[in-house]
Amino acid sequence: MTSQRKAEAVDSRTRALEVRAEARRLESLAARAQAEAYDALSRACVRRAQALRAVFLADQSVARLGGSEYERSWAWHDGQRAETHAELMEREASLHATQARRAEAEAGRAEAEAQVSWQKAHLTPIEGPVPPPPGEEGA
Repeated sequence: MTSQRKAEAVDSRTRALEVRAEARRLESLAARAQAEAYDALSRACVRRAQALRAVFLADQSVARLGGSEYERSWAWHDGQRAETHAELMEREASLHATQARRAEAEAGRAEAEAQVSWQKAHLTPIEGPVPPPPGEEGA
């Protein structure tokens, strides 16, 4: 291979690694945005579960203290629905929190891969064992 071809191959490799590094950085940014979105969903589900728990408690009071039998019965059933829905929201909040952690981990992995690609692009590749410096013997 001529020295010009070697230089072109090195330039092409460097450029490909730089493009890969940038693509991994973009992946990292997208994964962080995804993690933030999942975190926001988790927090929203927690707030909704808390609100549904308040509905449940209010409905319990109405079921005990309400006027007509219909009103008490309706409040009791509505409270049961609210309690069930609150439990589902708590599970959903936990799921979204897990997804947020996973996306954050993926963002870290993508950033690490971007750094490795950038380093490979800008550091001289090692093409074999490096001989010891002059005057030193190998072990």
